[in-house]
Amino acid sequence: MPRNGGLSPMTYNVDLRSALLPYLACPTGCLLAWPAAAASHHWWGTNPWAAAGITAAGGGLTALTWATGRARGVIRQRVATLLTASGSVWALGATIGAPWERPWLDVWAGGTVAASVAVAVMRLMAKANPDEQSARTTGGGLAEAVAALRDARIGRPKIDGAKVKASIAMPHGDTLSDVEGSRESIASALDVAPTAVRVHRDPDSVRTGRIEVVPVDQLRDTIPWAGPSAPGRSVGDAPLRFGIAEDGEQVGLWLTGRPGVRPATHVRATGMTGSGKTEWALVVMTDYLTRTDGALIVVDTVKRDQTVKPVKDGLTLLVTEDDHAEAFFDVLAEQVIPARTEALGREDLTEWMPGCSLSHLTVWVEESAAWSGHPALVQVAERARSAGISLVLSQQRWTHDRAPTSLRSQFATNVCFGIDSRDDPSLALSGETVDAGASPESWGSSKPGYLYIESPGIPAGRWAIPCRSELAQRSDLAAAVAGWATVRRPLDPVTARALAPVMPTDTAKPSPGPQPAADDEDQEVPAMAARPGVNPNDPPDDVDPSQELDTTPTPRRFSLALPQQSSPEQARAILREHITTLAAQGHTEVRPADLGDVLAATGYTAKWLSKALAELTAGNQPLLMAINRNGRYRILRTA
Repeated sequence: MPRNGGLSPMTYNVDLRSALLPYLACPTGCLLAWPAAAASHHWWGTNPWAAAGITAAGGGLTALTWATGRARGVIRQRVATLLTASGSVWALGATIGAPWERPWLDVWAGGTVAASVAVAVMRLMAKANPDEQSARTTGGGLAEAVAALRDARIGRPKIDGAKVKASIAMPHGDTLSDVEGSRESIASALDVAPTAVRVHRDPDSVRTGRIEVVPVDQLRDTIPWAGPSAPGRSVGDAPLRFGIAEDGEQVGLWLTGRPGVRPATHVRATGMTGSGKTEWALVVMTDYLTRTDGALIVVDTVKRDQTVKPVKDGLTLLVTEDDHAEAFFDVLAEQVIPARTEALGREDLTEWMPGCSLSHLTVWVEESAAWSGHPALVQVAERARSAGISLVLSQQRWTHDRAPTSLRSQFATNVCFGIDSRDDPSLALSGETVDAGASPESWGSSKPGYLYIESPGIPAGRWAIPCRSELAQRSDLAAAVAGWATVRRPLDPVTARALAPVMPTDTAKPSPGPQPAADDEDQEVPAMAARPGVNPNDPPDDVDPSQELDTTPTPRRFSLALPQQSSPEQARAILREHITTLAAQGHTEVRPADLGDVLAATGYTAKWLSKALAELTAGNQPLLMAINRNGRYRILRTA
């Protein structure tokens, strides 16, 4: 082979010059420093301000050298900083005392030799260990941690804010799933938290992507609530802001859709007790209630108004009783959704848009596990989006025994807080987000407010980035809801009419007549929740306006003319006959609220009716089968 290894002479000369240049830089700089100091002495040797300026400039250069040398290793950092500091001190002394005078001439001569030799030694040592140099310039510990585990190729790492990211490519035939499965090993090699390592796949390749490492938790400090994000604007104009992502970007929730950009969405929130789910909900509700065209309905039959008390005054409806909730879901599915879709159809809209005739409606169900299997709720989830209704279900777990697949599949937005370490995170987040590094089970309740969010309004590449919800004082939330009450428009007439059967009326009063004895179990009258009454300010056309109106709350199908009580046997026979009649008419399900005629005919109360219905589910040939604990029964036969 040729002596130059096959390179042309010109190429060899260019390489030789470039190889010698680092060795010549230091002595050349030292030689040029002497005439520069001589000129400085001539012009500013007796000027005290010049001496102060040279001192400040030297200190700044020394600090800059220390900071920039950090990426070059400890030895290079210290040597470079020492040389810069020494040169700055010599420049100051030579300016004042003249560079041709001793000791400045001696220091310059000896320092030039020492500095040149030191730089040459560092350069030679780097060439003697090229693997170390390569590691420094192509990723160092990150590259070693990944490549040693899965034989991956790592690009040059880049610092982006508080994280280090680098491209990653697996050998042909391998996939990034090998690296995804080794996140904990990589975190151990880098001595960081398991959630600090994330892997993002390229959409067009299974073997290439990006790896990110966040050495320091950027969300450890509580984030105070910054107030409403867009008060006085439409729900569809801006997302409902609620927190900060790990990289400092604000995080918000889009409920409404925009054709060609994102679809309208339902939301499911998951998180164990103490994970901060309630505080997040209140911040989102408050932001929603400061918009002009939103109407919020909350269903919470477990904590009732304890959770939502700060925003209670802004709610369109608060449902806290089981029978009221069941009636509400039925009305929502059978009356509200059809009425709203018909109204949007008249405006030639396929989904709700800002400026249309309808209010945007959000139904927020807290502790929704008790209702996840309700047939009407599943029906609502399937049809509500096109009617401009967003459904938010919040519960601790989304296991298969707590929510049917037909319901879970309707949620395009997932908000996941800390979950129990025994739970599968893939039940709360998509598999892609979990594979990318999301691990809410590592938080549990130890990091309240930490969350992951998957939503059509957020790029999929950001779904695995941890976020933290802002924390607000309950009094501040209440003040915001009250302060922006004037911007909230009334509920649109179409929705108001459809919701009338379950809306409370202030004019309702107890029906007259003797009350049953407190110790008579069969005569106890249960408290009914929010039934429609008669408005005395708007009497019906067939009523004499000069007479006082009867404003007794009237449940559907209930007859208020109560006869004398039947015997227990007669009452059960009447109940059976009524149920078989409903079955013959094509009804497949029955509820206590549908059997008001039975109570009217027998003279018994709702408590007796509940017991009698339960009896019909027993025996060898039961007439009914209980569907849920809230009193819904399926009719099994017609006789």
